[in-house]
Amino acid sequence: MRIKPSRLRDIKILAAVLIFVSAYQYVTDGAVTWPKTVYNEVTSYLSRPQAGWREATDAINDAVPANTAPQDYDLWGRVVRVADGDTLSLLDKHNKQHKIRLFGIDTPERDQPFGRAASRFLASHVAGKTVGIDEIDLDNYGRSVAIVYLDNVNINLLMVKTGHAWWYRHYAGRYDDLRLAEAAAKEQGLGLWKDSDPVPPWDWRRGRR
Repeated sequence: MRIKPSRLRDIKILAAVLIFVSAYQYVTDGAVTWPKTVYNEVTSYLSRPQAGWREATDAINDAVPANTAPQDYDLWGRVVRVADGDTLSLLDKHNKQHKIRLFGIDTPERDQPFGRAASRFLASHVAGKTVGIDEIDLDNYGRSVAIVYLDNVNINLLMVKTGHAWWYRHYAGRYDDLRLAEAAAKEQGLGLWKDSDPVPPWDWRRGRR
């Protein structure tokens, strides 16, 4: 029996996807398992006429949950204090406290318009929650400059997306996700962008010196 070229293409795509997921599960779980949800997602996608390599890969990325185990982060702990919109403190499993400065963003100062709103927004999402920390650097105050994750959500990016923070281009100029998030928030007039001419906090601080 001759296999139609379109069917052969689908078989090749499915084989590649199976290999990808098997490798992923072996590395993350130490064993190869096949959750039914993953299988259903992939086969459903491949049944579509437009299915292809990119679509199949996207389907797998959506179907397989990101790994959020503590060992996947530089630091893992419960947020015990939110100092302002871009600074928090957490306790690790040894009850050691760490001060975290969110990387790549800068929120309005507390005496600036939207400063307190930024603090409240961050607190509403992470206060008392267990978060993962990907450390980028240490600042001059000994704080960990990092990306904060809560349930796979990049909190730094969320702050910018919702108009509660600026993209700190001086330190994160190459981070296009932050740049695009700021542009979208500005266009939609979200948060601090409701102001017709908001003053960046680095300029605000300079004016107070």
